[in-house]
Amino acid sequence: MRSVLSLLFVITLLAPAKSQFICYSDSTTIYEFPGTVVPPIVGEASFNTGHYRVIVGGKFLDTKSPEAEGVYNCDMIVLDFQAKKTYVLPLSYFPPFVDDQFAGVNHCFTMDNDTAYIVGGFGFDLAEGYETTFSTMTIFPVKTLIDSVIHHKDYLSLFQVVESDNRLAIMEGNLVKIGKYFLVYNGRKITPIEEEFTDRLTVSEWELRGQLRKFTLKKTAGYLEVDEFQVCNTSKVFYQCMPENWTGEPTRVIEIDRN
Repeated sequence: MRSVLSLLFVITLLAPAKSQFICYSDSTTIYEFPGTVVPPIVGEASFNTGHYRVIVGGKFLDTKSPEAEGVYNCDMIVLDFQAKKTYVLPLSYFPPFVDDQFAGVNHCFTMDNDTAYIVGGFGFDLAEGYETTFSTMTIFPVKTLIDSVIHHKDYLSLFQVVESDNRLAIMEGNLVKIGKYFLVYNGRKITPIEEEFTDRLTVSEWELRGQLRKFTLKKTAGYLEVDEFQVCNTSKVFYQCMPENWTGEPTRVIEIDRN
């Protein structure tokens, strides 16, 4: 249903531009369209390198009905401002957990050198059948992904996933990587809870404003998992979350080159 709605909505938005996003596919086909015009979108994760931009998630807005909620973007989008091309990667065959997370909104995200990190976000969990805050972290090399897309090579093996860890269930937070440490500041968490006797869903929401989460990653039996997790709830105790040695400099934000 999510894919069908997105497809119809985005085709309508892009019809005047004589191009369209796919938003659903039964294959791993990479689609190419001329131009780099993207419909109005909010809540996306965006990664810039050189004259490229990679867009993950977000919601497409209907400019004729600004009060409408918008429709989930269920494709991964790569914009090439130099060649003036748009590449669309349908999420249908992305790795488990990644597909749902990448079709969500309001992720915590950052890019350290060439590596993109996406934590949490909010969207529709197909397995559970409802909207929730994702307990997932996904990692991928941005330049390698772009090269694979442009040359139509396999890209699904590029994604590393930390899955089903409730400590990662956060949205609208600010993610920073310093050395081996990840820090998430502020954010919210929205989780539906099934009532015991009625099977109805009620929504629980936690405001995480003023909270700082710190953690690292470690590999166990070939899998990545969260380690050294710590929460500081107020600015007065932020120093407790500060390690003695960061072993690295803060991530720099690099503006995209559109020329």
